[in-house]
Amino acid sequence: MNSKFSFWPPFLLFSLIYLISMAFDLPSAISAALKVMPIFLLIALVFRANVKPMYLWPALIFSACGDVLLALPINHSFIFGLSAFLLAQLSYAIGFYRERNQGLTRKAKSRLGFVLIISLGLAAIILPKTGELLLPVAVYLTAIVAMACCASLHQTQQATLFTGVLLFVLSDSLIAINKFVLPFTGSGVAIMLTYYAAQALIVTAVLMNARKNTAQAQT
Repeated sequence: MNSKFSFWPPFLLFSLIYLISMAFDLPSAISAALKVMPIFLLIALVFRANVKPMYLWPALIFSACGDVLLALPINHSFIFGLSAFLLAQLSYAIGFYRERNQGLTRKAKSRLGFVLIISLGLAAIILPKTGELLLPVAVYLTAIVAMACCASLHQTQQATLFTGVLLFVLSDSLIAINKFVLPFTGSGVAIMLTYYAAQALIVTAVLMNARKNTAQAQT
């Protein structure tokens, strides 16, 4: 697809620029603009695609809003950003569920089991440390687990989508661990690196699956 050559190099470039910029004390507005640029490029990629599942729009737009809200120095930015990403997770979850396999394959069962084990471990580690934010964090954790479970059931059995979703879970887990459990050096880079990779893999897998379904329907 021509759009792959048009969008992936700048996506990688702007992702790298933001990761490098994190080492500098840039004005918050500039930092927010750099942070959200890779997601804007993914939105442009979806716009250019011949076949574009509708749930990608709210998922990416809410993700972009979450990026900006978390980057700006405003009151309750964490809660606002969390809320935006909650809506993004639910958009992905609904879309994945609608594109699920009708039967429960062995691979889907294995992926579901893995997601549930990881989820219970994360809940045990993170939730007791969240204090007054227990409820919103628990709701968000439930949403991202739902997204991962729905990705396990998705009709594409290739690893691209599931890997992207697991990286999304990892990115959000690193945020929670750094904020509530154990702050660690390099957390920002690790969080954004896994986040950008997650979004890129998810969008790639969804568009590839949509093109495959369209091609099959036309034959």
